[in-house]
Amino acid sequence: MDVGVVHPVAWYRPGDDYSTSGVPGTYHVDSEGRIEAHVFGMFDGERFHLFGDDPNFPSILQGRVMKEAVTLVGARVTAQRGALTEQRDATVTADYALEGFGVFEPAELMFTDVRLRFTDQDTWTGWNRFAVMAHDRLRISDFGAVLRDVPEAEARIEGGKLSLVDGSYANQEHDTHRWVLQSRSWFDFHFDEAVTIGEVFARYAYPLQVMLMSASGRLPGVVSIAGTNTAWDFGDGSDLLPSRWLQVRRFHGPLDTPRVSDLQYLHRLRDLDFGVHMPALLKAVERHRFALGHYGLLRSDRFVGGHPVRFSVATQLIDAFDRTLHPQDTAEPAFDARLKRLENESGNLVDGIIGTRKWRGEVGRLRNIVVHGDAYAHEVLRDQRPLVVGYEALLLLFEVRFLVEIGLSPEEATSLATGRVHHWTIEKAITENYPALSELIKRDHQRRRHRKTRP
Repeated sequence: MDVGVVHPVAWYRPGDDYSTSGVPGTYHVDSEGRIEAHVFGMFDGERFHLFGDDPNFPSILQGRVMKEAVTLVGARVTAQRGALTEQRDATVTADYALEGFGVFEPAELMFTDVRLRFTDQDTWTGWNRFAVMAHDRLRISDFGAVLRDVPEAEARIEGGKLSLVDGSYANQEHDTHRWVLQSRSWFDFHFDEAVTIGEVFARYAYPLQVMLMSASGRLPGVVSIAGTNTAWDFGDGSDLLPSRWLQVRRFHGPLDTPRVSDLQYLHRLRDLDFGVHMPALLKAVERHRFALGHYGLLRSDRFVGGHPVRFSVATQLIDAFDRTLHPQDTAEPAFDARLKRLENESGNLVDGIIGTRKWRGEVGRLRNIVVHGDAYAHEVLRDQRPLVVGYEALLLLFEVRFLVEIGLSPEEATSLATGRVHHWTIEKAITENYPALSELIKRDHQRRRHRKTRP
């Protein structure tokens, strides 16, 4: 169904008689996956409430648009006009929408197979399916294209199988007199038993989004989600269906992300053992979900906050990550002790950059100054260089340790981090601003000693 187009539709509730005309309305999905529907009437038995919406408004709406069926799940009224008449205009949003060959009852909304495509994943994959060769490079009078083989990528995961599948295509656009050769891929889940769509989002799609975010350094959007169920009975004539897959529409954010060279990526497909590291990734994301929420906040294009806020979130990220890495440790170690443990587990990269282990205690003290509002915290606002050191060091430490968590060795994780084309900028931010951090903590120690010695 075309994105950005307002489609007229007749809405029904599950169980309604489709021989009736239904309630008229519209259906619209924008380029960021936002769903907006309108309902221009009242369902049978529904009443208009002057000071609120009818609690009986259906949470699932079904309709047909241009020979395609659409199902809204988690439907709710967000605005309403029409006074006390039945000729209303109710604006409806939904958790997600399903588009395809038919409508479904709530109990049937489960998938055995799911296909996912994200922004940034083709750069991460690094597959270049087409090789175009010109026999005359000056005039390009004769050229051709051949298909390259791409490696198979498959992993056995808990409850099913995950594959990275080639989805490249060649298409001739007759109206523009051109050929389009598109290299692309998608992630393909096959589950041993059907899973709910909510579980697909939370347990399977989200870890892949985290993986790509850790690679590119920004939160990727969802280009497409599609699902099917091998147990669905399509009845007579099902062989004539154009597709047995349902398109899932859900808010995903902007798809127009800036182009990034693969040299800027922390890791790529070729750096990972797909069959080993992807199952470990799914388990790690489930285990460290709270910490990863902070990481996603820091990597979001929409995050608003200066150095004090970014540093504070980074300290929460490290604190939560170390706690879930070592749940058996009930002694509540100090923050610098957590940094020491994470550094030792990930190859001591930050220690090597700064050239001393003193930074752990200094960043720990800076955390107390900023997070707890020390009496001299105003100094950090005047000179924010110490915050830059803390933020860059903590974020680098987390990214390297997370790679170790999904199965890479500390040496491999460190090599990937230092191999990024912009790693020198991270080193420079840390080393050039570290003297300011060290000086701040030195003055802080002197003040605290002076307070203790006063009569």
